[in-house]
Formats: sequence, C-alpha cells, structure tokens
Amino acid sequence: MLQVTVEEKNNIAIMHVMGEFYIESIQKMEKIWDEEVAKAPTVIAIDCADLMFIDSSAIGTLVKFLNNAMSKKIRLMFIDLSPSIQQVFKTARLNNFFTITTREKFEREYLI
Repeated sequence: MLQVTVEEKNNIAIMHVMGEFYIESIQKMEKIWDEEVAKAPTVIAIDCADLMFIDSSAIGTLVKFLNNAMSKKIRLMFIDLSPSIQQVFKTARLNNFFTITTREKFEREYLI
C-alpha cells in the first residue's frame, strides 16, 4: 500500500512516498501530483527513502510526471532512492533523465 504525505517549504513541494508504488496506486499518486502542480511550485521533490517497491506502470507515471513538470517549468527531483530502486532506475536508464540526489544535498541546495 502506498502512503504519500506532502511537505511545502519556500515554494518547494516534497512528496514523501512510503510503501509500494504499483499500478493500483497510480490514481492516488496522480491526484496528489495534480494538487501540487496546481500550486505552481518551482521544485517538486519525491522523497523515496521509504519507497520499498515500484513496478513498470508506476515508472511510466514518473516519466509522465517529468514531462508534465518540464512543460510547467517545475524542476522534478528524486531524493534518497534505495539501492534496489536505484537499480530499477539504472536498468531503465531513467538516471539519465531524472535528477536524483540525497536528502542532505537537496536540503543544502534548496532549503537552507
């Protein structure tokens, strides 16, 4: 089951994603995404520290989010990917398109 909480700071939205992100969770994630995009932040960060699993449908949704963010001039970032999720991103070559960083580096560059 996917749980998502959102933290907003300085025109930045941080979506904390916990659990498993799979096809059945996409509608929930898209609703939260649309609500955040409507607020026109400069950055949306998806905190994946507690994301345990992601399937191919969910990855497709993240690509859709990237395209949507780019069209709205919002920077999309992924924070603290677990080694297994990093491997999925690397296998799908998403690390070439997505901005991936650590929580520490993100906070230093955007929140301080």
